[in-house]
Amino acid sequence: MAKKIKIKPKSNLYSGRNSKSPNRLLPNDAEAYFQAGFALQQAGKLDEATTYYKKALMLKPNDAEAYNNLGTIFQQTGKFDEARKSFEQTIKLRPNYAEAHYNLGFMLQQAGKLDEATTCYKKALMLRPDDAEAYNNLGTVLQHKGNVDEALKNFKIAIRLKPDYAAACYNIASVLQQESRLDESMFYYEKLLEINPYHVDAYINMGIILAEKEQFDEAAKKHMKALTLKPESSEAYFNLGSVFTYKGMMKEALECYNKALALKPDYADVYNNIGCMLALNTRGSIDEAVKNYKKALALKPDNANTHKNLAMAYLLVKDFENGWEEYEWRLKTILAAPLIKFKWDGSSLEGKTILIYAEQGYGDTLQFVRYLPKLYDEFGAKKVLFLPQKGLEQLLRESDLKAEILDANVIARSPENRGDEAISRACPERSVRNEIPRFTRNDSSIISSLKSLEYDTNIHLLSLPRIFKTTLDNIPSRQKRYLKANPEKVKWYRERYFDPTPYTLHATPYSLPPTPLKIGIFWQGRPGLKPDRNRSMPLKYFYPLCRLPYVKVYSLQKGYGIEQLNEAPEDIKVTNLGKTFHDFSDTAAAIENLDMVITTDTAVAHLSGALGKKTWILLPSHEEWRWHLDMDYSPWYEDVRLFRHKEPGEKDWGEIMERVVEQVKIEIKNL
Repeated sequence: MAKKIKIKPKSNLYSGRNSKSPNRLLPNDAEAYFQAGFALQQAGKLDEATTYYKKALMLKPNDAEAYNNLGTIFQQTGKFDEARKSFEQTIKLRPNYAEAHYNLGFMLQQAGKLDEATTCYKKALMLRPDDAEAYNNLGTVLQHKGNVDEALKNFKIAIRLKPDYAAACYNIASVLQQESRLDESMFYYEKLLEINPYHVDAYINMGIILAEKEQFDEAAKKHMKALTLKPESSEAYFNLGSVFTYKGMMKEALECYNKALALKPDYADVYNNIGCMLALNTRGSIDEAVKNYKKALALKPDNANTHKNLAMAYLLVKDFENGWEEYEWRLKTILAAPLIKFKWDGSSLEGKTILIYAEQGYGDTLQFVRYLPKLYDEFGAKKVLFLPQKGLEQLLRESDLKAEILDANVIARSPENRGDEAISRACPERSVRNEIPRFTRNDSSIISSLKSLEYDTNIHLLSLPRIFKTTLDNIPSRQKRYLKANPEKVKWYRERYFDPTPYTLHATPYSLPPTPLKIGIFWQGRPGLKPDRNRSMPLKYFYPLCRLPYVKVYSLQKGYGIEQLNEAPEDIKVTNLGKTFHDFSDTAAAIENLDMVITTDTAVAHLSGALGKKTWILLPSHEEWRWHLDMDYSPWYEDVRLFRHKEPGEKDWGEIMERVVEQVKIEIKNL
């Protein structure tokens, strides 16, 4: 998240009054007391300044400027009630005093009274329409109220009125960065650096943006520039360490993290990142990762992201009791439907209706809908309602899940939560810019839709493993398929794409079966999701598989990555099934006609596994909690085999595919 937005206090505390020496005070000279108070205030002697202003007001009770300046002292010292009284008295004496309306707005903003602050700033701007600082501060208030568009308009007006206004440039850049409008944000950071080429935070934030865009080398340069300007910047070392972490440069990352800790020993996010680095990239270092997460939480006990990372570290090593408990913190890190009624606690559901919400990605839903029948079978639920992501409804309705599958349109999901792949991976913080809240959709319409449903209790889907105290020994439907494909669709695909006619036999050193091995492949997830950089692979790595004799390859790819089929050499023959898919029910019907599926770690892997199909998953270069550390099979599915990179944190898809091809040859022999 972005750094705290800058608000601008007024520097001219009074206007146009002739100064008198504070050493020549006459007993009844209100003006002299005022000037003495002002001089002392400028010198930082606030208690003495307060005394002189009060003497001035005893002599001249209608002195609006004295009340105004006295209010600024109260504001500086955190005496907001007294400050408010002073500014309100100023305005009572001089209703058109723009400076007083501004200062009252500034004080109210500091006190967190944003609606009142908005009114004051707008009044100040009515009186002084060319006040750039007022537009800037009004922008910050609107941003914190969630009105991002209006905030941006006010920042732009401030910059138009004052083109060299560094604070407004920084603020608009920060908000645009928070809204993921990264190119626009970079424009204003660059403009800021033209105004102030020594702005350290601008370099740090630009580095964060470049890292978001996976331009890691350029990101590192920005953080190094920040360190050149401010060698004692713990933030710059922290963010540079994050860049090195994502580049797989673990030694360099650790050096940066240690330097950040030397400068700021209580830097909780650094411990979090060290934990992530160890958990994701170094098998066998989970104990050390856990220690670092716990250090982070000792400093920031309510850091939901660190709790979530700790949960995934526990789950990696099969510590399910602690893992599921900590995993509840994930709900504070994702966009999830609000619980309208009390959260189900595992008590009896006899005679009750329970509503289960999907969350995160399609893969998460496909993996954990296995729990829905247990709510009926083991807890006696009268009815189970399940609210999935759009595209899953038909598949789930055609499976025997003992639940009523609701229309996903009950909730209009935001772009950030539309679901494609699971995103609950341990991840390092890349920024300490955490003062600006993240603004999301308005939940009022969602709450209204949910209130129209009739049910007694509710819970999120991935909270069910904790309720059921899940371990490797009691995973539901572990040895059987729990999703079903539509028989008519299965037949449709078989008749159009799966020719039963035997191939012409190729000369091989072993005997071949009468029909080819039908393999479905999937290689590309959604590029916009951060984990995708580690788990997606180019289609070209499947070419050796496609060239095997007596293998027929089918693409299950839909959308992203499909263009790579057009770039394949002429001898690479892949049947494109993805072009016919409209939802997961179509994908399931196509998979039913295959002998096996080879896929990266995406929703297709979970779908194929849940259908009971032989599935080989090519795991990402970083560890993922649901596949654990020391298994070449998945305990969650009947027939899933896992292929890992030999060195954690280092992608080598070529080496993985060499092993896959050799194993496929064995599959052909065994047919």
